[in-house]
Amino acid sequence: MVDRLALLATIGALPTVAAGIARPLFSGAEFEARTLVARWARASNFTLAQDLAGNLFVRRPGRVDGATALAPILIGSHLDTVDGGGAYDGAYGVVAALAVLEAFEAQGRATEHPLEAVAWAGEEGSRFPLGCLGSGVYAGLNALGDVEALVAADGERFVDARSGACGLLPGVPVREGFSRPAAYLELHIEQGPLLEAAAERLGVVTAIAGARRFRVTLAGERGHAGTLPMAMRRDALCAAAEVVLALEAVARALGDCVATAGYLALEPNETNVVPGRAVLRVDLRSVDDGRIDALEQGLRDACAGVARDRGVGVTIAALERRAAVPMDVRLRASLHATLAAAGEHAIDVPSGAGHDAMCLASVAPAAMLFVPSAGGRSHVGDEYTSADDLERGAAMLALATAAIDRELS
Repeated sequence: MVDRLALLATIGALPTVAAGIARPLFSGAEFEARTLVARWARASNFTLAQDLAGNLFVRRPGRVDGATALAPILIGSHLDTVDGGGAYDGAYGVVAALAVLEAFEAQGRATEHPLEAVAWAGEEGSRFPLGCLGSGVYAGLNALGDVEALVAADGERFVDARSGACGLLPGVPVREGFSRPAAYLELHIEQGPLLEAAAERLGVVTAIAGARRFRVTLAGERGHAGTLPMAMRRDALCAAAEVVLALEAVARALGDCVATAGYLALEPNETNVVPGRAVLRVDLRSVDDGRIDALEQGLRDACAGVARDRGVGVTIAALERRAAVPMDVRLRASLHATLAAAGEHAIDVPSGAGHDAMCLASVAPAAMLFVPSAGGRSHVGDEYTSADDLERGAAMLALATAAIDRELS
């Protein structure tokens, strides 16, 4: 499994390791990664299918197959990356899911449910402007027609990219519709520091954080940096700075939440001109929707105060609203029991990052298992998880899949 991850890491690799990997949906690199996973699956004679969102399914039948088969248990993650991403985010969950099917096949172990390893399409939203694109379509949260109309930053429409040379895989049947899964499991690197800080090797996810994103536009008045007195300025950047620091204070006071202003655009963005316009994009997250409510109110209060005190215009536009998604209580208990029986210990951890599991949770019981990320780092070229932790997580995923298959039968 570790060797497979290393091979996948060469696909879409940028010039240096520190620069990371670029593997956006329906790019040459992402197509090559899907093709490689399909080749590995065919080597074990598993059944392949794909859908019109670009999701790839690898199926191992249950004890009974065909029309009377039980609903499948899905295991998976994604193959696409952010620009400059790491080797493990997403890819680890896909490779480990396939390894579970291969291990059961090698052992001759029958399962009551069919098992499907899934590579979800476009989880990162790094080419087409929609995160969890494929799993959202699968779960019915996003209409396929709306997704087909999406346009990438390079100007290509989703529907055209899908039918292009790097779109759907040739020779793989396309299926439409699906039976509601029996359950969904996702193994992932934590992408944060909690496991490492607690010296723990495994984490059972309690909930995936909700997120709200806003565009805040502050309209001041530009002026000459040398001649406009400080008392007469309506500086949009200074106003934006006050908003950001006020929001930081609210988040620190609330606890168990995060607030980030990760984007800033200035006009005219010149050294010798007082900024007349500033645009922020703000990201608010917590596994507690009440805390996100409080963060949003803190943002609005800060903007109202800055508008009043500095004489600037402020508008707030909501870009995204996503509620927190708790993981299934029964599956979480099963994970803890399975790990304990294997002599492993896991702690409960929240996920501040979004995952395909938050979409699948709307159509099936869903659970996630985390392994540590060195330094809590992810979405970077030097993202790292040790081979021991990778193998431990995959082994526990196999045990958990077998246990959940028994429990749900």
